[in-house]
Formats: sequence, structure tokens, C-alpha cells
Amino acid sequence: MTLAGCHWSLLPQCAIAAAVLAWRFLSADPVVDPECTDASEDGESCSSGVSPNAVGASNLDPAPEPWAGRCNIQQRTVPVDGEGNPRWLPLSAAPYMVDIPVSRNQELAQRLERRPLLEAMGNATCTPSQVGSTRKGFTEMRLAEYMEDWMERRVSRNPDRNRYVFGEFGDQWAPLRDVYVRPPCRVCDGDLAAVTIGLGGLHSGAPWHFHNAAFVEVLHGAKHFALLPPGDPAIEDVKATIADLSQLHWHREERPALESAGRLANLQECVIGPGKLLYFPDQWHHGAVNVAPYTAFVSTFVQTGGVDALGGDGGDGADPCSSLPCRLKAKKK
Repeated sequence: MTLAGCHWSLLPQCAIAAAVLAWRFLSADPVVDPECTDASEDGESCSSGVSPNAVGASNLDPAPEPWAGRCNIQQRTVPVDGEGNPRWLPLSAAPYMVDIPVSRNQELAQRLERRPLLEAMGNATCTPSQVGSTRKGFTEMRLAEYMEDWMERRVSRNPDRNRYVFGEFGDQWAPLRDVYVRPPCRVCDGDLAAVTIGLGGLHSGAPWHFHNAAFVEVLHGAKHFALLPPGDPAIEDVKATIADLSQLHWHREERPALESAGRLANLQECVIGPGKLLYFPDQWHHGAVNVAPYTAFVSTFVQTGGVDALGGDGGDGADPCSSLPCRLKAKKK
């Protein structure tokens, strides 16, 4: 099946919608998930504190943006095995982070180190895309060209001038995806989940968008995530201001005014790096910026059975199969 043949009705995983967009500055007050209590019958506990040092300073941009130090996404504690690996992870109604052993995906982390990856897969094909308010402009190129040229470029204010690899699904990438140890959730295996690999340089990232629930693990570098709940009033504000801006430049130029006007009171954000696993639910708008010179990460998109998230292109004619799980499934056909 070609990408053009990808159809929502045939592909239950086609729930990653094209980007819609939003952001904000916030206080460091913790957000408490109403589903989670310290006396959970499953043995799970919730932390009400924030984690301002989720990523070591040595992993970050030496001249960090002010928002990179803010963190109010809930930190959860879940049952673990003898090696510290989570035994299970909930599919909750609010984003959360958990600690995981850095060694959990050591094999993939070693393969994704910059030099070994170039040596082993420099001639492999990657498919960076433009990263504006809709994901478009897919371009095939050698991975070496992307890593040695595009990843080194300063991020342009105009998103159409940027290229970003954040969902490789080709057969050449299958050996890397296959060694990834997935999060232990009830739908993280089989056809209800899709694993994708992303690579980005400093300040690259995906503008605000929404899709199915996902887990994100950073193996090298660091990523800043900002999230807004479904139906938040700020989403319309963000749509009006994000057009023709990279996520980084939207943050610098547009976010302060929205924050000052009190429009971003519900935003959750944090920087994640190795040793953290982030979960966010269906339909949560989110944007990401890589805040390290070299960031390699894995996303596990899951179908939770609640919301299918079909129809995220905003009616602008974006490819309905621009979603990563959709494209992954199409490639396997």
C-alpha cells in the first residue's frame, strides 16, 4: 500500500492528527491527576511536587531558554521490578512522568549515538518533513545528509525552511525499532501501538498538534514538552498566532503575550531526558522543542480505546495519512 492509499477506515492506528498547535508560560504549581491518589489500591502513588532538575544541566543548550527550567507535569511512582523497571503504566486522563532505568534501552541508546549511527546507517534513507502547523513536505535523503547538514542548521523562523525527522517507519529502521523495550501498558504491544524514532538538532521540534495517546522516551539529549488539555480556550489563541512560525519562535514571540493575558493557565510543561518516560493522553495538544545539540528519542503511539482522534487536519487539506502510526501501518501493507 502506498501512502496515498492510506485510509482512516482501514487503519485503526491512523489517529495521529496533523498539527493544530498551542503553548504557554505558567507557574510551577503542580497539577494533580484526579485519578491518582497516594493510597491507590494498585500501589501507585503520586508526587505533588515539581521536578525543576529533570534533566542534568550538562545535557542542555549552554544558553538555555527561560522556559526550559519550568516543570509542572506530574511525577508518578509506580510498582517496579527488581531492576527498577515499571511493572505497568496507567493510561490516565492527564499527562505524567515516571523514572526509568537509563539501562532499560541501553542497546538502542548505543546504536543511536551520533557516530555509531552515522557509521552504521549513514546511507540509509530518512524522511524529514517540514514542521509547520501541518506536517507536509516529506523529503527523502540520506541520513548522513540530514545529520551532518540539516541538524546543524540554525532553526528558521519560517517552519517551511526547517526539516525534522520525528517518525521513521522505513524497513531500514526496523532493526532499531525492534530492539526498543516498549513501555509496559495494556495496549503497548501489537497492532494497537506504533513505535517511531526521531532525531533532532538544537531548537528543532514539532509545533502544536494533537493525536492519540503516546509515551515518549529520550535516549540522548533533551526535549521540552508543553501540553494543553482538550477544549482549552487557549487552543484557539494558539491557532491564531502559530501560523508561519517555528515552535521555538512562537514561544519567543507570541507566548509571552498570551501568558500575560492569563490565557495559558492550564499549560503543563517539562524538559525530559534519559531516565524519564513521559505519557500524555488522547487529544492533548502539545508542542516540543529539542533543547540539546543532539536529541534521539522514541515515541510509542497507542490506541487507548477511548478517542480515535480522527480528523486533525483542521479542514485545510493536509494528508490524512500524515500521522506516524498511519504511515507505519501503510508501509507494512
